[in-house]
Amino acid sequence: MPTRVSFGTLMTFLPDAPAGWTAEGPSGTSWTVNDDQWTMASHDYAKGDATVLIDIQDSAYHDVGHWQSWNSFISFETSEGYYRQGRVSGHPSWEYFTKPATHGTWVGVNERFVVYINVEDGSKQDLDLFVNAINYGGIAALD
Repeated sequence: MPTRVSFGTLMTFLPDAPAGWTAEGPSGTSWTVNDDQWTMASHDYAKGDATVLIDIQDSAYHDVGHWQSWNSFISFETSEGYYRQGRVSGHPSWEYFTKPATHGTWVGVNERFVVYINVEDGSKQDLDLFVNAINYGGIAALD
């Protein structure tokens, strides 16, 4: 199995706060369970009542963290929201929405990294702003 990428390296891929937004953090974490090792970098952003969390996880190809969630997703739509498959910068993704104002996207990069973006009390435009601020090609090159 490959060695996990340090959370310090992952933190360099967390975007700066866009105009009008503030940022807290970033922070990083490493885990080791038995022989499985993985890392995550996170950053919180705020604008008025809207908050955004971005996680970038390196699973080092283990079925851990966000990948455990990813493997359980199915597409659905209800009167309260949806989960939909898609693509972001050529990578497979899942977008979700839950009323009244929770938006999010999971992006899988090389079946190793997951970029998770969650917007609370914000808009789809807020989600798109942060989804498009990530350097997915740079993350893919870490593999």
